[in-house]
Amino acid sequence: MELQHRRAGQIVAAALIVTVVTQLAYLALDASGKSHIAYPIWRTEAVAGLVVAVLGLVYLSRNALIGGCLVAGGIFNLFQTGMGLTMFYQLGYGGEGEPDPAFFAVLGFSFFLYFAAKAALGIAALVLGLDLWRGRAGLRRWLGLIAALAGIAALALNLWAMAVGMGAVFFAGAAGTAATLLLALCLLAKESEVPA
Repeated sequence: MELQHRRAGQIVAAALIVTVVTQLAYLALDASGKSHIAYPIWRTEAVAGLVVAVLGLVYLSRNALIGGCLVAGGIFNLFQTGMGLTMFYQLGYGGEGEPDPAFFAVLGFSFFLYFAAKAALGIAALVLGLDLWRGRAGLRRWLGLIAALAGIAALALNLWAMAVGMGAVFFAGAAGTAATLLLALCLLAKESEVPA
């Protein structure tokens, strides 16, 4: 069972890193005015979200709160990217002419799910970070502290973004992405430890 948890944690960490990379790639496309061709990026992120959600279930028996946050974050991310893949183009995103008015409601809900995913992963980063801070020494301890602080920021900013909407997307997204990366590093640090 220990090996199963360890492998699940390592694969989840890798999938979380993939989501960070895909989000940075999307930002690069967006900055170049080509965000409407982001479908391969979203497909990759959707698969990563599914991996996080399914293997988060394995992690539940080790830590129910972290596992539950991984499941929630993965599912919300999967739904959010799925909306982009199946609704954005059909409602006129990136096409000729003005988008269908329904596009903006779909976009708003998609980002609501994005913020919810980042808030859930922020909680996981906070809890796992505190675990490393309290029970470890050296670099793992400091990684835990930084992850916990990033988790608090991600949780607070993404809850704020869920309330106010797209106006908070840059700060909430940046904090959530940082917390996601640190959560992945904490998972790798924890799962690389030799059992006592």
